[in-house]
Amino acid sequence: MSKIRINSLEIKNYRSFGELQKFEFTEAMVPVAIVGYNNAGKTNLMNCILYGVGEKYILEQTFEIKDLHNISNENQIQIKIDLFGSNFTSGKYNKSITGQYEITSSIEDRELRSKLQPSQFGMNKHYRIFYINFHQIKEEISTKKSSWGNYRSFLAKHIKKLLSDKYLEKRQGDFQNAIKKASEQALKGEGESENSKLYKFVQAIKKNYSNNLRQDNCEIDFGLPDYEDIFHEMIFKIGLNGRKEDLVPIDHFGDGYVAMFVMAVIQAIAEENDDKCLFLFEEPESFLHENHQEYFYKMVLCKLAEKGHQVIYTTHSDRMVDIFNTEGLIRLEFDDKTEQTVKKYNNPAKHSLLEEIKDYNSFIKTIEPNLNRILFSKKVILVEGPNDLMVYKYAIKKKVLELIKNDNTIEDKERYADTYLSFKNIAIVPHHGKPTAYAIGELCKHLQLDYFIITDWDFHTDFMEHLDKSFDDLKKEAVWQKIIVEKNAKDSRRTETTIQSMFTINQRLWKLSVNPEQIHFNIPKLEAVIGYSSNDKNSLKIWKLLPDLKISEKLFPKSLDKFLEFDEIRTDTESSLKEDLSEIPF
Repeated sequence: MSKIRINSLEIKNYRSFGELQKFEFTEAMVPVAIVGYNNAGKTNLMNCILYGVGEKYILEQTFEIKDLHNISNENQIQIKIDLFGSNFTSGKYNKSITGQYEITSSIEDRELRSKLQPSQFGMNKHYRIFYINFHQIKEEISTKKSSWGNYRSFLAKHIKKLLSDKYLEKRQGDFQNAIKKASEQALKGEGESENSKLYKFVQAIKKNYSNNLRQDNCEIDFGLPDYEDIFHEMIFKIGLNGRKEDLVPIDHFGDGYVAMFVMAVIQAIAEENDDKCLFLFEEPESFLHENHQEYFYKMVLCKLAEKGHQVIYTTHSDRMVDIFNTEGLIRLEFDDKTEQTVKKYNNPAKHSLLEEIKDYNSFIKTIEPNLNRILFSKKVILVEGPNDLMVYKYAIKKKVLELIKNDNTIEDKERYADTYLSFKNIAIVPHHGKPTAYAIGELCKHLQLDYFIITDWDFHTDFMEHLDKSFDDLKKEAVWQKIIVEKNAKDSRRTETTIQSMFTINQRLWKLSVNPEQIHFNIPKLEAVIGYSSNDKNSLKIWKLLPDLKISEKLFPKSLDKFLEFDEIRTDTESSLKEDLSEIPF
């Protein structure tokens, strides 16, 4: 039985990776998901894994200048991987891939050179390593050799290994003789008069070729490929609804159907023996409906991990992640200021968010529907509800339009303002109340995701400077008695205990924030701030107020401007975003 596993990986100066980033891989029997928005560096991380385990070969000229961070010769690549592998026999010796390996680049004789130390040449063939890029799913089911005579797909490599099966080898001679006899019978028939036109055509070629070679007695054989190649020319065919008489090659089906076929292949590989494999997948959710994505995650990825296989994959789908168990989660971000990929979350220690998100009802109502936006965004703004969502989207667009009004490099300013949040990868998520805001805030904080909370204050009196005080100390303040009088005047049913609870949840939200400037309270609520006097929360009526909305600091504090990176938008005609926008049709 063979076993291979990655313990850790360090990356420096490879493509989007600049400063050293170290990744630890959990020993728990859970799949490892690499998540992040587009261009965060997921594929670059996967490439480093492939180099480290020998699936991509390190030759002297493997790397090019474009592989160096910021395409600079000053940034030479360093990739270190720590591997565990079971022993295998090579000649007279027992060997193992276990150990630390370092991949480096350097400039020698004005040329970029790369090397791997120590050598692991030929070692990875003793382990079961499967890499599947689901974006190229139909290439992954090809069993044929490439033009160079190599097996490119995971399926072709696996079939090649299966051909060494001792039971199949026993029957190799019988198989070849039977194939030869059947071919001859088809071509020649039983008698000279029954020879096929194809046979006669081959004989004519032989005669003419011999003449061309000045009567050289050459032999020409027109037959099937060699024994091993015959099996690699075979293809899988599918009979829909059990129809055996109308089989269709699998690559004639859609990508989603092929992806489900690949699921079955992966499961079959994992079930066939006791080897502990390394499975590396690129975006396995590609071409799958979200229900099948969840099925693939739970029935394939999780089961593989539970059986002791190491599963590492990139994904853009929250259906492929267990947010309540983040031991196997690696979250990447691209830092625009330093222009490099950074590790934002990687905690292989056992941890369950269910302990922090105690209100499961709030999770189902609010967090789960927005999980994809939370997990794959760079920043998240949490707003009180749908009306707040509408108002703040409008306010952000209006402020962006004002900031870029003199920027002649942006042709379609309306479209740019509409898509500003998407361009910056910032999500707005309605939290529907303070307890849920706290739960989402805990999730963002755990994932080290930058977030800004906007919520109603619920008190007319502004006493936010007292939020750092204990409730017992606050009771000694005259302001507290003012609050009690105010609330009783509005609603005599509110007891002091109720008012204390209202204050406490505001205090919890304030203390939750990593930066006190990243929480904003509308006093006493959004409707009052925008001048909507009715209590009916009618969205249509509020929408009609927006064209005349004056965006004051009471609604839109300067700290929110900073969070939204408005300070990076130049207001003159030489926009700092010109290069960023060069490929975007605004």
